[in-house]
Amino acid sequence: MTRFILLVSAVCIAVIGITYLIHRLVGRKKYAKYIPAVIFLLMGIYNVYMIRNNPGEGFGDLIKALYLFVCATCVISGVCTGVFIDFILPKLYSKK
Repeated sequence: MTRFILLVSAVCIAVIGITYLIHRLVGRKKYAKYIPAVIFLLMGIYNVYMIRNNPGEGFGDLIKALYLFVCATCVISGVCTGVFIDFILPKLYSKK
């Protein structure tokens, strides 16, 4: 369980870093920083489709469900990072 939590944390930190790098590189285009979250959302939807339409193959469904959980946490962390960069960070800098 500890390894899974470390894996989820590492992937979420990577998504946060990628979102921040996209923000720094692209600049004014606000929608660009949400691209990693959209990619993970599409991967999660694909996994739900695969779980629902393919017959169970031992631990295959369990692995897909865990992968779906990782994708969901990455979507949440990517969207939260984008919202933080778009709305909260400018308010923090404007108070100075």
